[in-house]
Amino acid sequence: MPGKRARRHFSQISEIERGLIIGMKTAGWSTRCVTGQMDRSECAVRNCWEQWTREGTHVRKTGSGATRKTTRREDRRIVRQALMDPTVTRSTVRTDEGVAIVPQTISRHLAEANLKSKLPFHALPLTLEHRQLRLQWCQARSMWNVTD
Repeated sequence: MPGKRARRHFSQISEIERGLIIGMKTAGWSTRCVTGQMDRSECAVRNCWEQWTREGTHVRKTGSGATRKTTRREDRRIVRQALMDPTVTRSTVRTDEGVAIVPQTISRHLAEANLKSKLPFHALPLTLEHRQLRLQWCQARSMWNVTD
């Protein structure tokens, strides 16, 4: 299954797998043998071994990631604005905030607050009175034939 291997190739190596790779390499295994045994790419095995020889640790570094464009206060303001006016658009929120952020950031903040977009009604929901009137109308005409 080449598709399964390709997906596994891009997943993160766990701490246990890193320890196994280092153990195999310390025992004298070649990179290719370790690659075949662990079902990982040569690059991943080589990077793990180089980190071990360079730093003496196999612990994965935490990524720094992109710097935040909004503060927590601005995040709360975005969520509050969406709660107060459900019809507000992302571009409106962006201009109101005055911070240079992309619309995806606004969507992510709203998703983190468990706010989801709502589809507009295609038709107004019927009230109880409307439903009863419709039922009476149908029942009155239920015995009609084609000529009626």
